[in-house]
Amino acid sequence: MKRIFFLNSIIQFVLLFGLWLMLSGHYDVTHISMGVFSCLLIIFLNIRLRKYYYFEDELEEAQAKLKGIAPGRIRIARLFFYIPWLIWQIVIASLQVAAVVLRPKMPIDPALMHFKTKLPNMESKVILANSITLTPGTITIRLKGNDFLVHSLMDVSQTGIIDESLPIQVAKLYERKPEHVVQNMKIIKSSAEL
Repeated sequence: MKRIFFLNSIIQFVLLFGLWLMLSGHYDVTHISMGVFSCLLIIFLNIRLRKYYYFEDELEEAQAKLKGIAPGRIRIARLFFYIPWLIWQIVIASLQVAAVVLRPKMPIDPALMHFKTKLPNMESKVILANSITLTPGTITIRLKGNDFLVHSLMDVSQTGIIDESLPIQVAKLYERKPEHVVQNMKIIKSSAEL
């Protein structure tokens, strides 16, 4: 376990330092030494945070990995399709939200969506929650186990989740042919329905 932690720290340092070099644009001794110091400081400050599990599923997955049972692994090649697809969905949703905001009558219809997913691990659920939040007009309020609670600004914001296009794209990161990912969808329009 210590070896994995050490290897993860080295990978984190390399990524942070690469980002530092790319963003600074200066390659003299002063800037490079400041970059090394900053990256080491960030890694040192985050050591305590990296020792905790924030989701119950995360602990179960870590224990399964130690036993040699690896839950669904992400298909890296599939990311090259998913990221542009998600960016396109963000652009479409941005235009929809802008059109609603610029209308004088503001035809918004806020609602909460409560649903369960059949995604293989916590990593995939977090990717789905972050993808929902990145898409304008929706925000993930709660993720607990398989339960999601999402706020949507208008009906059109809900379609990517109701028709399962977004959850299926996330599931395809882990499986070749995912079936129904969203279950027990409930749309809540008033406080009486809570």
